[in-house]
Parts: sequence; C-alpha cells; structure tokens
Amino acid sequence: MLFAKIFLTVLLLIFTLPTQAQTIAVTACPAGYLPSRLTSGIRAGVVADGLPNNLRQQPTLNAPRNGQIPPAATFSILAGPECANGYVWWQVNYGGEIGWTAEGDPDDATYWLEPLSAPLEISAITSDIEAGCQRPPDDYTRTLIGAAAFNARTLAMIDHAQTLYNLYGGTQVNFRGAITQGGYTGGYVEASFGTHDGGGAVDISVRSREDLRILREEIPLMLRALRVAGFAAWLRELDELYPGSPIHIHAVAIGDAEAAPAAQEQIDGAFGYFRGFNGLPQASGIPLADTSGEPVLCPWMVDLGYSDLRAEVG
Repeated sequence: MLFAKIFLTVLLLIFTLPTQAQTIAVTACPAGYLPSRLTSGIRAGVVADGLPNNLRQQPTLNAPRNGQIPPAATFSILAGPECANGYVWWQVNYGGEIGWTAEGDPDDATYWLEPLSAPLEISAITSDIEAGCQRPPDDYTRTLIGAAAFNARTLAMIDHAQTLYNLYGGTQVNFRGAITQGGYTGGYVEASFGTHDGGGAVDISVRSREDLRILREEIPLMLRALRVAGFAAWLRELDELYPGSPIHIHAVAIGDAEAAPAAQEQIDGAFGYFRGFNGLPQASGIPLADTSGEPVLCPWMVDLGYSDLRAEVG
C-alpha cells in the first residue's frame, strides 16, 4: 500500500510539472544546432503563439512538404533527432499524417515545438497497476450522460480512467464526451447481443470530435487506462461486429452487480477477458485472442473472486 502511494505521487509529479521541468536535454546534434528539448516517445506541440510548422517527407529543407501543423496543435514524436540544414528534425505523427518537422531556429534560439509529456512506453508499464488500481464505490444510483444511462459506480470508474489516461500522457480524449452508448438499454441494441442491457457497459469513440479522424496514437493509452481503472476493454475495429460497424472501444465494468449476463460472460466466460480473449462469441465456438493488451487483475478484483484464467485455456 505504501509503495502504491509513493508510485502514484511520483506519477503525479511527473505529469503535473510545468513544461520547462519536463524538458529532456538531448544534445545529439553538433555545436551550433539548437539544443533539443524533445525525445522520441513523447507528445509535443507547436507553441501556441508561433506560426504553423512545416511537415516534410524527409528531415531536410529540400524534401517535399506534406502539410503544416498549426499553432497549439499536438502530435506524437516517433523518431529523431536528425540534424540537417542547421535544424534539429523530428519524425512525428500528426493526426495520422507522418512526416518530419524542425524544432526551432538556432539563429535566435527560438523553439517552435514544446514537450507536453514525459516519455512513457506502454509496454513497459507494470507498476501502474498497483498505483492505479482503485476499488470503485458500491453506488448504483442511475444517471444519464446525454442519452446514455450509467450507474454511479461505472461513472466513477470512467472518471478514474480519465485521470490515468491523462497521467499516461493522453491529451486528446474526454472520456465522458466520447461516450456513444451506455447501459440499461433494454435489449433494443441488437448488435450488442445483450451486453448493454444492464449496468457497467460503455462504448467510447476513438475519433476526433473536430475532424472525425481515428486517434490511433491515443488508443493504447485509452485501453490501458480503462483496464487499470477496472474495465474489461477492447478495441472494436471498423466492420468487426457487422458490415459498416464503427470503430470504438467497448468496455464492461468488472464486478458490476447489475451487469447483464452477456456482459458478465465477456469478463470471465469461455470467450472472456480474464481468459485472454476478445469477449466476442464465435459461431465456431473457438474464441479469438485479445489483441488489445494484457488483462489487469487488481487486488479488489481478487477480493470479488476474479482470477487470471489464462492458464486454464487449452
């Protein structure tokens, strides 16, 4: 318990420090280049009071331009730095558009880009389970978010997932604002095969609210945050459920006393989350592997009787 508090405190310090304190000194380019404040694996952005940054196919001024990144826009840094034409270049993913952009002007020591998060490799997150596991309240008071119905327990878990997502470096998704379906639907959503008929079920959009692009770089952060917050959560790709079905994250709150039987099956049933499967029943009877990450088993889940059932498969 003490370790959990210490680790969470460290996370909070890392992700709430001002931009200057998050700066990572990387001096990979020769003298005369602008000392870099960035590194690969973080989110960054164009400074809000500057001009648009050019996005090029290669890290050189002679390369064709893919487009521009406007002031205050954010992106993920994929690789770099590369040193050319006097500029420090970084390969970035800006809304699915991948290219190279320069960090700043060495002549007047002006930075065009700024770091927004500390480095975080999702595959390396392990201790966040102990720090982030938080037992939800046993409150089943119902409320509406838009047209979607939820109990207070599920909403507390969604809000905790939002906190974790932000701590992990996520910046583009408001979980409550991205909800497309809740629970207690009464069986009128046929494609959900009953999983949303009770409590604890939620579907969350993974598209930008501004231009509807798929936020691919945010999805691993969203899934991890939801799982540590206590959901069995999976990405449902385009057309996965039926022709024309939208891409979204489907999540079921573990331990919800009002969960529909079909939702409970997705957690620990034959094709369920704790068995390492994707929660979708198959006509063949052969479950499909979970491609959305490792299941998270928090101590409070164990107290409720849940366990890692993957060893029983096969």
